[in-house]
Amino acid sequence: MYKVLVERTLDLPRKQVFDILVGFGGVEKILPEMIDSCEVSGSGIGALRKIKLKGGGIVTERLDVAYDDRVFAYSIIFNDAMPFENYCAVVTLEDAGKKTVARWGSNWNAKGSSEAEIKGMLTDLYGNLLEGLSKLA
Repeated sequence: MYKVLVERTLDLPRKQVFDILVGFGGVEKILPEMIDSCEVSGSGIGALRKIKLKGGGIVTERLDVAYDDRVFAYSIIFNDAMPFENYCAVVTLEDAGKKTVARWGSNWNAKGSSEAEIKGMLTDLYGNLLEGLSKLA
């Protein structure tokens, strides 16, 4: 069970969605209004991406799971911008004909904001990420 879970059906094949996610770089193309730059070091499991946010702040994420073109998971290992800690997210992908059902869920501990505020923020963020993925096709 996740604290936040967003589900969307994307007009893209599952493999294409997975390849975009597991590429781990290019997140600024998905959310250009929020992200100034993204620098990736390493590849595959253990790769790190350092995201510089517009307006200030840095978030560093680690790729923890990439499995069977269906499961993608990452955790935040450094965060001076978001009101939470101990963050871990999992994205699952399921075929729906030529489309993909994507579910983006996460768990975390609130820090500096209420749990309800963070849930709202992350629900919006995941919705925007999934919409942004659709635009990359």
